[in-house]
Amino acid sequence: MLGDFKFAEIALASLLNQQQVNALLDLFAHVTQRAVQVTLKNDAKLRKVCDAAAMELTLFSRVEVKVPYKKEECMFEAHIHPLWEWALDILENPFLGLHFTWDAQRLYRHNSIEYEHFYDKPWTGDYWWDIQSSLPDIKNAVPFCLILYADKSNLSSFGTAKSYPIVVCCANLLVEIWNSNVIGRGTVVGWLPIVPEDAKEEGKLGYTTLKHVVWHESFKRLLLEIEQYLKTGYAHTSLHDNITHWLFPSLMMLFTDFEEM
Repeated sequence: MLGDFKFAEIALASLLNQQQVNALLDLFAHVTQRAVQVTLKNDAKLRKVCDAAAMELTLFSRVEVKVPYKKEECMFEAHIHPLWEWALDILENPFLGLHFTWDAQRLYRHNSIEYEHFYDKPWTGDYWWDIQSSLPDIKNAVPFCLILYADKSNLSSFGTAKSYPIVVCCANLLVEIWNSNVIGRGTVVGWLPIVPEDAKEEGKLGYTTLKHVVWHESFKRLLLEIEQYLKTGYAHTSLHDNITHWLFPSLMMLFTDFEEM
């Protein structure tokens, strides 16, 4: 059919993957059945809608990190996206509600001799179980588990422009989601300061300590917003099933290179 040919031509030219092809075909089916309506007419309309949506999302703010060094106070700039605002952005996204897993699970399989505990997702591990067991005795108290990555990157081929992004993922979602390019993927929530290279100071304990303190203080500023919810929790009602959970943020994993430690 001509329609199938045109769709295949566009899909191949756009290098759509299997998930994207299936999602588009599913959308076409819903439009044909009048279950949903697509009002966008062209690329300009799409960009206008995306720009309007971007204005509703939380932006970065600049924070000053002051650190004493050699009897002077050095000032560095970090750029922070409020961590809990990012959390609310994904929690309130109607496309993700179905995919959150809140409660710890223990999975067992028989190895011909006995049953053994195995792990295949973050919520099947002992750490998640221990976190949830330690939460206050409140109905539907669950962990909201964060995974943070920080590593120095080059923004130019010659390495002259450097950056230090902090990326966050929600471990309550499937790894296929936060390793993808769709909503719920790993998101940059901060830019650590770049401590200038100094050939005379490089390798000295004091200068190395300066770098560590700058990065640690920047991380503290990022985590400051969720501190209040560590003890009180945050009541959130899911758009998917209308169930209210008390979310307690927990930093489940932190991945950094040696310099940030």
